[in-house]
Amino acid sequence: MTESFVHYLWKNNLLKPELQTTSGQPITIIQPGIHNEDAGPDFIQAIIKIEDEIWAGNVEIHLHTSDWYKHGHEKDKAYQNIILHAVFENDLSGQEPKEFPTLELKPFTDPCLWNRYQTFLMSKDWIPCARNFHEAFPLTTHSMLEISLVMRLERKIEEISKIVTLNKNNLSEAFYIILTRNFGLKANIQPFELLARSLPLNLLAKHKGNLFQIEALMFGQAGMLAEASDDYQRKLKEEFHFLKNKYHLTPIPVYLWKFLRMRPASFPTIRIAQLAALINTSSHLLSKLSECNSLIEMEELLACRASNYWDTHYRFGEISAVRPKNAGKDFIHSIIINSVIPFIHIQAVYTGKSGHQKHIENLLSDLPPENNQILRGWETLGYKAKDAFESQALIELKTHYCNLKRCLDCRIGHSLLTQK
Repeated sequence: MTESFVHYLWKNNLLKPELQTTSGQPITIIQPGIHNEDAGPDFIQAIIKIEDEIWAGNVEIHLHTSDWYKHGHEKDKAYQNIILHAVFENDLSGQEPKEFPTLELKPFTDPCLWNRYQTFLMSKDWIPCARNFHEAFPLTTHSMLEISLVMRLERKIEEISKIVTLNKNNLSEAFYIILTRNFGLKANIQPFELLARSLPLNLLAKHKGNLFQIEALMFGQAGMLAEASDDYQRKLKEEFHFLKNKYHLTPIPVYLWKFLRMRPASFPTIRIAQLAALINTSSHLLSKLSECNSLIEMEELLACRASNYWDTHYRFGEISAVRPKNAGKDFIHSIIINSVIPFIHIQAVYTGKSGHQKHIENLLSDLPPENNQILRGWETLGYKAKDAFESQALIELKTHYCNLKRCLDCRIGHSLLTQK
């Protein structure tokens, strides 16, 4: 038995009726209270009825009655307003604390609940409830996906807000950093972020209209111009040498970039070239994206093609078949999901603009679902995401609930645990 499971029983009132304290007093739980995640009693603002008297206050929960003394609560002023001590097992029969009644939960608990939960915890399946997932009521699944999506967006917004703060609330610079970071996808997030931090947006803005110079700055700061394997790289190197001295730049280490086990179209060289092209042609990109009324408008603003050199290259000095290096739809959609949408919220908060939540929902509903290993796993279980709203929620559910076996915090897990 775990204390978290006892909390779960109490919070969801999953106890048999006709409760009695250890001294034989009948007790009714009117309100279990609010789960306290901070220091102090486990549940606050609880309301219970003991015999004919109603009590309001805090409830402390332990596995054993003796834990009250082991944790030193009798000396802690934070625990003075306890109206009930709920324990799974009373190991101090006749010696319970006298200041409040004690409720032993074990006699009033259905052992099937614990057995089902143990099955989830011990599961080796892709998700703990893989064998029962299809039994969950569709509305329950949908409501859990809504919760998961909100949590995912809130976490992204919190991460981005820290970057906004570090940039002294300069939304354009912060957006540029996040946008650049997401050009690295999963493998090259770190070096792309370092690249953006080493090349402020206002510096690059001085060279808009000159793609060659922007490429020289970006590839040079990426550490990719230390040598020259062909004429184009040599010219970039010469240009960067001048700009480096002019702006007192220090390139990031080239060894940070990852090429292994990547599709050539996603090589960092191609992404840097595409980003350079986007920066060269874009002005006030964040404002324009925020004013877009449709997904198509956003796609057009984010469309970018690497310079002509990259039509026949994936890496410097290595000639390949002719293929224009346009940013694909899937990549642009990833940028919208991970960069644009969180910033729509942040910018709305800063400007006091309302109605952005509905705009975000519409965008996610218009965007097609991502195609990755997690979503293919859900599809194997019979749940195929129909749009980015669902795919983002399913990714969050898998990574922050299922992988951590947080079945007690999941509405789907709760419905499967408590089904008759």
